Amino acid sequence: MPRPKKPNSVRYTVRLNRTQGERVAALKKQLHAKSDNEVFDYLVTVGTTQRDDLEQLVYSLFGNLADSLGQRLQGLETVAQLHLALTDTFIKYTLTALPEVPSSMMAIARTRATRVYEQVNLTAAREFQRRRDSDAYGASGLGIEEGLDYSTPTDKED
Repeated sequence: MPRPKKPNSVRYTVRLNRTQGERVAALKKQLHAKSDNEVFDYLVTVGTTQRDDLEQLVYSLFGNLADSLGQRLQGLETVAQLHLALTDTFIKYTLTALPEVPSSMMAIARTRATRVYEQVNLTAAREFQRRRDSDAYGASGLGIEEGLDYSTPTDKED
């Protein structure tokens, strides 16, 4: 006649090879467990706890990655805004400081301006490549310190 089931209990039948059985017996001694059920409970508890810890670690790593990416994008936005401000200032200066070219000299001025424009572009491309090769566009070369918040200030509540 089978034993009556305890309420809220589940029965498992586990078959182990000799090596696994010896490991369970050794673990039972180490834990000073009274039964194999206590060893099984310990193993299930430790296994699920480690899985939860690993899950938290993965979420933490993704959070850190998102924060790092956000900081780098903020730095990139700062550099882009600086570039736009410099370009805007240069265009305003150019439009206000250069004299009007007389119409009789317009063709010569266009030819000369085209050559100057090509030379400026070549010089800029060479300078860009030189700076890229020397890592001048890296965070340290641009004066951006890691871990600092470069966002624009907002109205703070007093």
